[in-house]
Amino acid sequence: MERFMNLASYREILFWDVRSGGAGIEMKTSLRGLQELEYCAEKTGCRLEIQAYGGLPEKCKRLRGRQAFTAGVLFFAAALYILSSFVWVVRVEGNERLSTEEILEVCDSVSLRPGAWKAHVDTEAVTQALLAEFSDISWVSVGIRGTDATVKLAETIEKPEVVDKETPCDVIAQKDGVIQQITVERGTPLVEAGDVVQAGDVLISSEIQVGVEGEEMHSEYVAAAGSIQARTWQKMTEELPLQEKVKVYEDGQKSNRVWIFGDWTVDWIRPNMSEECDRVVIGEETPGLGDWKLPFTVREEVWKPYVWEEKTRTVEEAKAELEALCRQKAEESLETGASVEQMEMTYEVYTDRVRAECMLTLSEPIGIIQKKGL
Repeated sequence: MERFMNLASYREILFWDVRSGGAGIEMKTSLRGLQELEYCAEKTGCRLEIQAYGGLPEKCKRLRGRQAFTAGVLFFAAALYILSSFVWVVRVEGNERLSTEEILEVCDSVSLRPGAWKAHVDTEAVTQALLAEFSDISWVSVGIRGTDATVKLAETIEKPEVVDKETPCDVIAQKDGVIQQITVERGTPLVEAGDVVQAGDVLISSEIQVGVEGEEMHSEYVAAAGSIQARTWQKMTEELPLQEKVKVYEDGQKSNRVWIFGDWTVDWIRPNMSEECDRVVIGEETPGLGDWKLPFTVREEVWKPYVWEEKTRTVEEAKAELEALCRQKAEESLETGASVEQMEMTYEVYTDRVRAECMLTLSEPIGIIQKKGL
């Protein structure tokens, strides 16, 4: 055995995974090395036995009798090649002001869309179409890698907003209130903190006096600007019945799946619900490959059965609900810079309902621009 190994090493025969096997040894070698090892075994008086063949050629021989498996492998390879010849995802990068949907519409008009044959996509035509359509684009690059197409662009520098400081205008009150604070940027203030104003009153005038002290002054007109914070009041009325019918959901809700093909709906497993139910849509999904979508939508929904029951409120419960409702509506109606300073509630109790009047004290900006002479 030692002479066999020495001779194989001397002839530079490649073998690996050598291990002892009792009175002999086991090893792996190539087909070419097998012929050389046969010579070494003959010279050293050893017996060479082939345990098994491996590698791709041997696996291909085994597939000769498995036509279905071989056909499946070939079909998979062909399908993979064909599918990789299409664009399945179109990405847009670098846009901030421009809408991604608008950019994709222009790409679609020049044959760059999910499902497009890559050989038919002219990236130069897509670039020229985008530059011609959008004046806000300064640079475009269209690249296709694998099944993904990426449109990279750079937008032009956004023009600063032009503030008209030449046309004379006043700052007037938008609604009635009491002035809390006034800050003037341009113009002449006509009110101060604590003054009561009505809607339409001029708060900051566009007229300013110009001249040298001790000499006759003359008037000039500017675009008045500034911020005016005032205390205002708002009234709202709400009411709740002391008894009303409410929905009470029961156990036994059922799931449903709906297939939507345009205006045609296929509902194979719609539950047969004899009682009254509410339908809750959980979600909708359009299957597809990448950005390419199939022409139908799958909607998941749940049907929840319910019964009507009489709900009775006490007067105190109705008052608490009315206060919470008024507070919620007040917060939803607040504009930027406004806040609720105080909320006063008054109630009128009837035999079947409670009526609430809410007086809100707000702190909010009330100044708006009005051009001179309007």
